[in-house]
Amino acid sequence: MTTVTQYPTRPWECWDKMKEIRRKLFQLSWEVRDQGGVAIATQQLPFPLVAGLGPFGRRLYGPYFAKAMRQPEIVTSYHEVADTAGFPAQVMCSSMHHYLGEMLLGLTTKHPKTGEECPVDFVLETQFCHSASKTAQLAGEFLGVPHFVLDVPQEGKEIAIEYTAAQMGEAIDWMVKVTGKEYHDEWLIEATQNWWETRTIWARVCYANQAVPAPLDYHLFHDLVIPCSLGGHEQEVVEYAENVLAEVEDRVREGISVQGLETCRLIHEGEPMWYAKSFVTDLLHRFGAVLVGGFTSFSGGLWNIDEEGHLTPAPRFGDLGVTLRSREDALNFLARAYTDHATIYRCQGSKVNEYLNRARDWKGDGVVIHQDIGCRSQLAGVLEAETALKKEGIPVVTYEASNGDPRDFTPEQVEE
Repeated sequence: MTTVTQYPTRPWECWDKMKEIRRKLFQLSWEVRDQGGVAIATQQLPFPLVAGLGPFGRRLYGPYFAKAMRQPEIVTSYHEVADTAGFPAQVMCSSMHHYLGEMLLGLTTKHPKTGEECPVDFVLETQFCHSASKTAQLAGEFLGVPHFVLDVPQEGKEIAIEYTAAQMGEAIDWMVKVTGKEYHDEWLIEATQNWWETRTIWARVCYANQAVPAPLDYHLFHDLVIPCSLGGHEQEVVEYAENVLAEVEDRVREGISVQGLETCRLIHEGEPMWYAKSFVTDLLHRFGAVLVGGFTSFSGGLWNIDEEGHLTPAPRFGDLGVTLRSREDALNFLARAYTDHATIYRCQGSKVNEYLNRARDWKGDGVVIHQDIGCRSQLAGVLEAETALKKEGIPVVTYEASNGDPRDFTPEQVEE
């Protein structure tokens, strides 16, 4: 007879702080221009670069994303607007397609509470995929503001670092030109150190989930990381990340489980269905299974990646023995972080070692793969990786949907 262990659970102490920071950063994105700062439309913002300008707010191209994803009929209406305007779905990222709908409706600059017009100053994007870069270009055109796309190579070693640092320098000169603001290198340096700290701490949070029972699950990862994703360059967020890590480590020591039962540990590869974010997690919870991580769960961290593709958290800033004294130092440091340590810029190409190592290192009993028809980058290499997992005796189950378009989601099909 199989013995099922019931592990203790408890509420998260850091939950309220997460919501407080999230609320504050969202409000700042709409009110920062009233404080003399700049508002930026973006998806993946290089936060430390912008910090040298002073106060700023980061606004998604589709700032109603989270609200819309809780109401599928609303996000569907945004997709239909983009379709009607001549941007057909499934030829671009489904999240970016939804953003286009919001932009075409004028929502990117419409205050969510007052309805007042709140312009953005410019568009600045980091190219982590081709759809995001194209959306940045279209955003500049639709919003009537300058745009700049920072290209990050996915390979190239030292040449890639040199190239990325040079582009970052060009981005700074461009921001100064389009805003007329003075740039402060000391603010860039401080923000760079904070950003590195936040991201390396988050990698440790992810790494701690190798413990049995797992203190976190896939759904919780995406909630707790929000302050790190929106304001990781700020000291308050560094302190928040440290508190999350301390709480996670306490839970590991005390054997606190994310859900009480852990009959099976599964890795989830691919983005969630943001409009049904908890669907797969809740489905598996019914059987006591836990999604202990995956690509998007861990992409908020900075990692050391060995030759075989295994991930270990990159060192904390104070352990590096590095002193940033100038803009050049900071940009070279940031460029190396982006090209060598950030997994989000490695989402294309072969995924064989990546999937195998996550399954093994996080003690996965199997892998769930989202065959995301709304993201071509994450589809690349998936079938090859699936074959490799099965060859190694690791069970795999796949489902087809998209990350941002509810029209691609059939609950009965996914549940089967």
